Amino acid sequence: MLCPKCHNRIVKGSSFCHICGEPLPQQKVEKTILSRVKQKEEIKKEKSKKRKYITIIIFLIIAIAFIAGIYLFFNMNEPSYSSDNIVSQHVEKALHIDKDKVTLEIGETTTIKANLKCTYTVQDASICKIDQEGSITALAAGKTKIFCISESGKKKTVKVTVNKKVEETVNEEDYVFPHSDTELLTEEDLQGKDQQQLRMGINEIYARHHCTFKTEEVKNYFEAKKWYSGDENMTSDLMNEHMSEYFNEVELKNISFIQAHR
Repeated sequence: MLCPKCHNRIVKGSSFCHICGEPLPQQKVEKTILSRVKQKEEIKKEKSKKRKYITIIIFLIIAIAFIAGIYLFFNMNEPSYSSDNIVSQHVEKALHIDKDKVTLEIGETTTIKANLKCTYTVQDASICKIDQEGSITALAAGKTKIFCISESGKKKTVKVTVNKKVEETVNEEDYVFPHSDTELLTEEDLQGKDQQQLRMGINEIYARHHCTFKTEEVKNYFEAKKWYSGDENMTSDLMNEHMSEYFNEVELKNISFIQAHR
C-alpha cells in the first residue's frame, strides 16, 4: 500500500505514513484487511468443497467395487443348475435290463442289455458264463441267476434256464424248410409253397431261436411242434431290432429270400 501524499510504501496495518506523517484513512485499511480475510475464507471453503466431492466420489467407487466383487464371487462359485446336472446330481436313474428271463440250449448265446453301465456276475458259473458286454453263453443244463450291478450299486437279476441240446434227426415233415438255418434256399425249395407256407417258413426261422408269437394261429402252430420251445422275453419285435445278434448269415439271407417271393 502507498501513501496518498508522498507515495512511499506504508507498513501493513499502519494508521499513518511513517515518512511524511500523513494519516491514513482507517476504513480503507480495514476494508483491505477484511477483503483479504474473505478471500482466504472463500478459498478455504472452495478447497473444503472439493475435498468433500473427492471423498464422496472415492466412497462411491469403493462401494461399487465392493458390490461388484460380491456379485462376481457368488456367481462364479454358484453351481450349474441345468436340467442335465440336476438329474445326474440329485435324481439317480433306475436300472433297467431288457430281459429278466433267458432260456437257452447248451452252446447257444444271447445278449442282455442294460441302460446303465453294469458289472455282471453269475451265481453258478458251471451253467453259463457272461462277459462284461452282457453276452451269455450256455455251458450246461440247469438253472442259475445273473446279477447285474450298476456303478451306483443298483441291482437287477436275470433268471437263466439252460436246456440240453436235443440231438435228433430232423423230421422234415415238422418243418416248412428243414435246413433253412444251415443251407441257403433256392427257387426249387420254394416251388409249390403257398403264401401260408411261406409265412410259416419265415416264422420257423424265428421259432428256432425261441421266439414267441402274438398271433394265436402262429402261436398254436409252433407250440404243436416237439422241437419248439418259446421264451416269453424273445419277441419278434425284439429280434427284428437286433437281427444280426439272433440270426446267422444263412438265416438272414433266407428270410430276405422268402420275403421277396411273397
